[in-house]
Amino acid sequence: MIQRIQTIYLLLAVVATPVLLFFFPLAAYYSDTATLKLYLSHIQNLVPSLPLPLTLNPFLQYAGIIISIIAGIICIYTISSFKNRIKQVRLVRITLFLIILVIAWQFFITDLIRKNLSTIPDYEIGIYMPIISLIFLLLAQRAILKDERKIRAADRLR
Repeated sequence: MIQRIQTIYLLLAVVATPVLLFFFPLAAYYSDTATLKLYLSHIQNLVPSLPLPLTLNPFLQYAGIIISIIAGIICIYTISSFKNRIKQVRLVRITLFLIILVIAWQFFITDLIRKNLSTIPDYEIGIYMPIISLIFLLLAQRAILKDERKIRAADRLR
């Protein structure tokens, strides 16, 4: 059934990381030479009269976007494969791994920019979105396993 609680958890996980992560900044950097906001897809210079003091490697810049989109697609596919709960658990675990990679990528990029600008980042709401997604994925996995236990218990009674 698609009306199960894990469907809601998976939808919230899709909204938290791949969708909202594109709209909210990850970190802000305030230094003497630049004022920047780091988004998942780009770095925004808040003082347009000054040149951008750093450029990121395109592979590093787009790695977070690609991993985040793949995690969202797998989450949506997980919702659609509601008839096979074991497959759902495997897909949720793969998505958990991808979200952990997104979190590691975020902190790697913010630390890289921190070292280049010699300033401390002010973490924004976007940095917490994958953690929220991680929580929803863990709740979804728990609910799927609970459903699987109920089905097996019902099969034993037959």
